[in-house]
Amino acid sequence: MTGKPNRLVNPKDLEQLAKLLDGRGGVADKLDEAFTRASSLGVTSQLGSLRPMRTWASDTGPELRKKAAYARLEDGDPLAGLLLAGFTPEQLRNKDLPPDLLLVANAAAANEGELDNDWLKKKDDETLDDWLVRVQGDAVAQMTGNEKLGKAVSSYIEGAANLSAFFTSSTTAILGSKSLISYFKSSKVLNAPGTFTARLINSHWDKLGRVPRAGSWLTRLPVGALSGSDEAAMLAGYMRKGSFYLPTASEANLLRVAQRGGLANAAKAAGWMRGAGVVGSGLATAWGVANLATMDHGRAWKEDKAKYLSNWTGTAFNASLTAAMVAPNPVTVGLAVGTGVAYAGTLVWDNWDDISKGAGKAKDWVGDKADKAGKALSDGASKLGSALNPFD
Repeated sequence: MTGKPNRLVNPKDLEQLAKLLDGRGGVADKLDEAFTRASSLGVTSQLGSLRPMRTWASDTGPELRKKAAYARLEDGDPLAGLLLAGFTPEQLRNKDLPPDLLLVANAAAANEGELDNDWLKKKDDETLDDWLVRVQGDAVAQMTGNEKLGKAVSSYIEGAANLSAFFTSSTTAILGSKSLISYFKSSKVLNAPGTFTARLINSHWDKLGRVPRAGSWLTRLPVGALSGSDEAAMLAGYMRKGSFYLPTASEANLLRVAQRGGLANAAKAAGWMRGAGVVGSGLATAWGVANLATMDHGRAWKEDKAKYLSNWTGTAFNASLTAAMVAPNPVTVGLAVGTGVAYAGTLVWDNWDDISKGAGKAKDWVGDKADKAGKALSDGASKLGSALNPFD
């Protein structure tokens, strides 16, 4: 039931029907295959009556998905706006999307006819990643009426993401390389990437406990809550140089801990900081895979080779980083180092024009425009809040 009287429809049924029409192996594919075979046999004319069906299948599939999306919108599905933007349920499955963006997309879709929501629709050459960056800037432009501000916000979001990605990949490559050298040169045990701060906390917990205010809060927590439990990590003990070695929390193979002591002990060994890193890099990997799945690879390569390669190297880096954080060993850390170097390199290549211009213009923009931007965003947010609040 969609919420409207006298209307019964199951969105999943409509989406499945659309998939049978224009999805892989569906009616459209079967018709194309039939015409290809007929052409090779010289009997294409015999299939003339089926030609209109090809157009019907390609047109009806998207229309059914649109109807399904509106049915989901009426049922309060938070992903309905993105479905109406042109993404498929498969592309959005298990994706962690910003709730505020979902709210804006659904609000705009619900006001079809009253508001221009073409800006929400996925462009032909747009991946999920590209859409997410663009639409946040466009939302600002819609709220404030300032198109230049919207573009500035999109540029900032993309630039900040690239800067963070470059920092993560380059530091992983540098520190990972040093760790591998120490491992092969002096047999030093490898730590999981991203656990440097956690090791400091574990080593200096007594000193941190004496810090005013923060110390009183820290002393209420178990030592390993943030940085990992060395006691739980001992479950991953193994033979090393002829003796049984008990790893610390940052050295432990979490898969081995889980195998011997269950997921609860693996979580204790990881601690909040390492656990958050594993989840974050895992989500980034899933996002990268979804981004690649929504990409027209031929067109993307022709239009921007650097960006295309950074999509691939970024996904590979996040996947290898996840593996190294879960199970640090020479292979996983080596892969993280290699893919980190590749990703950092392609990010530099992709953003070379902006890098070569320096930070001067960005600094000037912040100094001159921050007050105006803040006021515009505040006014725009107020207008959006008023539009979405039924009691206002």
